[in-house]
Amino acid sequence: MNVSKFYILLILFSWILYEACSTPNQAVQSEIKLPPQGEFFEDLSEFGIYENVTEEFIPSAQLVKYEVTNELFSDYADKNRYIYLPEGKKASLKEDGHFDWPEGTILVKNFGYNEEQLGDDRLIETRLLIKEAEMWKAVSYKWNDENSIAKRSKLGAVIPLKLNHDEVSQDFEYVIPNKNQCKSCHNANEKIEPIGFKYANIDKMINLDGKQVSQIQFLKEKGVIDLSTATIPKTMVAYTDESAKIQDRALAYLDINCGHCHRPNGPGNTSGLFLQYNETRSNHLGICKPPVAAGKGAGGRSFDIQPGDADASIIYYRMLTQDPGEMMPELGRTLIHQEGLDLVKEWIDNLEGGCD
Repeated sequence: MNVSKFYILLILFSWILYEACSTPNQAVQSEIKLPPQGEFFEDLSEFGIYENVTEEFIPSAQLVKYEVTNELFSDYADKNRYIYLPEGKKASLKEDGHFDWPEGTILVKNFGYNEEQLGDDRLIETRLLIKEAEMWKAVSYKWNDENSIAKRSKLGAVIPLKLNHDEVSQDFEYVIPNKNQCKSCHNANEKIEPIGFKYANIDKMINLDGKQVSQIQFLKEKGVIDLSTATIPKTMVAYTDESAKIQDRALAYLDINCGHCHRPNGPGNTSGLFLQYNETRSNHLGICKPPVAAGKGAGGRSFDIQPGDADASIIYYRMLTQDPGEMMPELGRTLIHQEGLDLVKEWIDNLEGGCD
């Protein structure tokens, strides 16, 4: 055999060996893309934020997963959260404990249910917050029943489901919000902003490769956040932590479920009811505070919180009712969050004092 034939056979053998050892259908990492300013992609896959090769959401390597200490109740849906930042950019901590995000940021949140809840694992929707030059824009994508395609949900959607929770099975309607409803919750001074990602709610220990590590330290090392620009705020306890004080737990719950509206720069500010974790003024927490304009939503009660009597308190009543014109929060739930309701009841029932 001459030399040229030998090299041809060697190259051919090397190619066959490579093909045999390669992983079949190996996913090719896609680059994350953003739509033009003011526009949206119609298919979630166009963003490149996940590997579109299976029936589960496999995030792009360019996404960073994060957790929150307390999450908004959304009819017992499971959620997972991710961040995409343009290369070399960071989110800077602000004095109010929220973050200033660079243009091109994408915050991703998946909503779904597991096999124990529905009978099979199912993705319902993926919500995105996209930071443009001067403002955020919000959009939701509805997954099909096979978890293979997620299309933009322009007008929102209502999805009938049967939920198994705490040994009880119940029918309910899961609601995907429309664009205007997104803004009604993510509203600060009439502009959209993130809710859950704030220092007080992400300062927690997380499991990373089998080890417990500080999420704040992890996000700093990943180049996601910069804490040099503001004073470090107080951290929230987990409202599920039964070893913590009942008031701290209750206020953590109310902060993340109600405080995005009931805050000085939120759409519920005219009520004078401010439900932030660091609020200390009893009247703004609703203690012995008459409602401003609750109407029938007061349920015949006289005060937002009647110390020692949750059943006589408007806040408890509005968490308990499922009447669309009376319940709180107004959006994001159709079911009663029994665990949160029990927590707030315990807190109010243990408050001392009376209202004149």
